[in-house]
Amino acid sequence: MGSAVLSALIAGGIAVPASADPPVGSKITAIPDAGLRPQPDGMPSLPFGSLSQPRTQPLTAQAALLAQYSAAELELSVLGARRSELYQAYTNAVVAKAMADYAWRATADTLRTAKEAAEAAAVAEYQAAVKAPPRLGDSLGELGQLIPRTESTPETEAVLNDLATAQQAERQSYTVLTAAINAEQQASTAYSAVEKEFKRKEIAFLELKRRLAELQSEADRLREVQEQNLGSGYSPGKSNAGLVAAAKAQRAVLFALSQRNKPYRWGDEGPNTYDCSGLMLASYKSVGITLNRVAKDQYYGTRHKTVSKYALLPGDLVFFATDPSDWRTIHHVGMYLGDGKMVHAPRTGDVVRPATVSLSSIDFATRVVDALPAPNQPNPTQTTSPSPTRTTSPRPTASTSPSSSSSPSAPPASSSPSPRPAESPSPEAPAAESPKASPSPSPSPTPAPAG
Repeated sequence: MGSAVLSALIAGGIAVPASADPPVGSKITAIPDAGLRPQPDGMPSLPFGSLSQPRTQPLTAQAALLAQYSAAELELSVLGARRSELYQAYTNAVVAKAMADYAWRATADTLRTAKEAAEAAAVAEYQAAVKAPPRLGDSLGELGQLIPRTESTPETEAVLNDLATAQQAERQSYTVLTAAINAEQQASTAYSAVEKEFKRKEIAFLELKRRLAELQSEADRLREVQEQNLGSGYSPGKSNAGLVAAAKAQRAVLFALSQRNKPYRWGDEGPNTYDCSGLMLASYKSVGITLNRVAKDQYYGTRHKTVSKYALLPGDLVFFATDPSDWRTIHHVGMYLGDGKMVHAPRTGDVVRPATVSLSSIDFATRVVDALPAPNQPNPTQTTSPSPTRTTSPRPTASTSPSSSSSPSAPPASSSPSPRPAESPSPEAPAAESPKASPSPSPSPTPAPAG
């Protein structure tokens, strides 16, 4: 076997090291030494230098500060949404405690009345027993009159039953009141903790905003001025995907724009200050539509009319969440204006204003009022070129222009009817069949008010 391998190596032109050549006539008992493998010696040399290492571009002072500002803005927005939830829970707990206290006081009054009735019944029964004739025989003499009767009257039994019922109701209502008091205290503690944290983060955020404003370029300031001034020549009747916003949605947009430059204030619904969901609530309330109060509740209330972010119309609500797959993480809402812009109440220290919005940043979108078909554009007048009239004979017709009344001369009457040219379609038939009217409304400057 070894001789065969060696012969194959020699026949293949592979040189065997001299030190590995076996003596003539001996058997190969080990693999010949092929030398040492090359050991790694640092980074391999390349024709154009060493392997490139990943590098990060240094951030400018404004870019670094903007990154901090964006992160702080998101954190503050999420914390503000959490604060709204806890405040709502605290408000509900206060109401529940007030109702439980009212119910307990009512049962306490009923118990007090039942006790008084029971006491009066006991006194009356005792007095009646004293005046009753003795039942222990004449052996006790006059002392028998001092022993009251042991039997209770039906009236006394009813009073005692009422007392027992009132005592049970009072105990139950007191248990409910105790639980409501504990829930109110827990809600107050949770809200106070988040409120304290929110104020601390808010102070840091406003400081970042102040520093960023100092570094903001003149172009950015001009862009903000242009966005804030949006609305003078704005028309909410923009179309998209063959639809336009309903009249109520358009009026809601104009109301929201009319609140420009009014300060943001958490928990307010106008008319002088707003938060993000409060602005949406007031805008649609101005046209007779009531939305829920908190941003994520506004999504939940309109979730049956979700709309693609690529088919947005003025008046649609756009939502932003920390988790795009979970609507319960929604923390901000705005109203779409068209052309990649929305109007919203951003945050503390800011004002109601239009702003540019990237479609990729929108996590959810809903439509409050159903859209309408876009008005038809005027159709161009259809002109028909004359075509030769079909005839039943090879002779050309006498008429020079196509007409429904002109027809070739009829042949002489015969016993069998001949085909009449009038039965064939005239050239003007296609022009007479105008396109069917579209179900959309006729062109007008603005859609007719809906409802």
